[in-house]
Amino acid sequence: QHTSINESIVVMRRHEGDKPPTRFINLDRVPADDDEAAEFHRCLLACEKGLMANGWGEISFWPAERIEGGDWTPAIWRSPTLAKAGWEFVNHPNLQPLGLISDCTAHDGSRRVRENFDRSSHENSESIPILESKGADGQKTIQSTPDGHWIFKKGRERQARHYLEWSSHLLITAGQDNSTARLTATASESKYLGQTWFPVVGLSSDEAKAIAVFANSTPGRIQIMRDPGRKLEFPSYSPRATNNLRVPDIKGNRIRQTLANCWERTKDMVVPQYRDGECEVRRLWDEAVAEAMGWEIISMGEPVVPLVLQRLRGEWGHWDCALGAITGANPVKRADWGKIAAIKASWLEWGEANGYT
Repeated sequence: QHTSINESIVVMRRHEGDKPPTRFINLDRVPADDDEAAEFHRCLLACEKGLMANGWGEISFWPAERIEGGDWTPAIWRSPTLAKAGWEFVNHPNLQPLGLISDCTAHDGSRRVRENFDRSSHENSESIPILESKGADGQKTIQSTPDGHWIFKKGRERQARHYLEWSSHLLITAGQDNSTARLTATASESKYLGQTWFPVVGLSSDEAKAIAVFANSTPGRIQIMRDPGRKLEFPSYSPRATNNLRVPDIKGNRIRQTLANCWERTKDMVVPQYRDGECEVRRLWDEAVAEAMGWEIISMGEPVVPLVLQRLRGEWGHWDCALGAITGANPVKRADWGKIAAIKASWLEWGEANGYT
């Protein structure tokens, strides 16, 4: 976390039978001399799990089946809590890969722009506005603001015109400094290309606004940070990882509108740099995601079950997930999993049978 490189020592042991979980030792500092190395070794031997003494770091465990599946998330974050949260969001049953939204695809913005365009200025009437920077002086609001002007490269006019078809309402970062940057995604009523941003084509402006809010929320950013390339301090990302970002079902009116409305409320708010930590605009994004997904309802417990059932009668959201988390019930037959109408009917019947009418 916040290092120019990601250095690790991997110790492997052969095991018979069931494989134990992998033990992760995340250091907060490195021994400076032999005496500190000896002290660290004593603290390491004395700690099986959790915080080590004298501020050396923290020890956590990751299930063997996740490691076998290629998930080394604890190597990315110092905090085991963030590693667990990242895994849970990526496997959340009510989130779907961005690439599964109809005709929605992220394209390699940086390479295509460099191949087909040359930098110009806003004074050139033939120049094309492009989102260019993603650092502290680049995108400062969730509303896309072009900060570069480019023209077709000589000899590549045909290819460049074709690439213009990939202009998008939504752009997601292709990599950024984890301390100075501000946003993971921007959206706009207009369509733009991005240098160091991936254009995500196939979305309406409202759908793009909704995805931008989610991508900048805590669940979205934690997911994006799970799949970094190169160094941790300034990770780079791929279109494949962007297409695998799990997002809410924005084809549902309530979810899409809740998130898009939040974009409208926050589009002119300057977003602080990541190193400045929690702030008002990020809190608004998180609250909108929790409301859209029904996650804020869960913490209120059994008294809100009648309200949740009432919402379920009116419009499909993800209220079945909230009901299951609150009540512990599971009235949906396995044969009906994935069938929205059947899931809704099962919960409403359960509500009547349990006196919630």
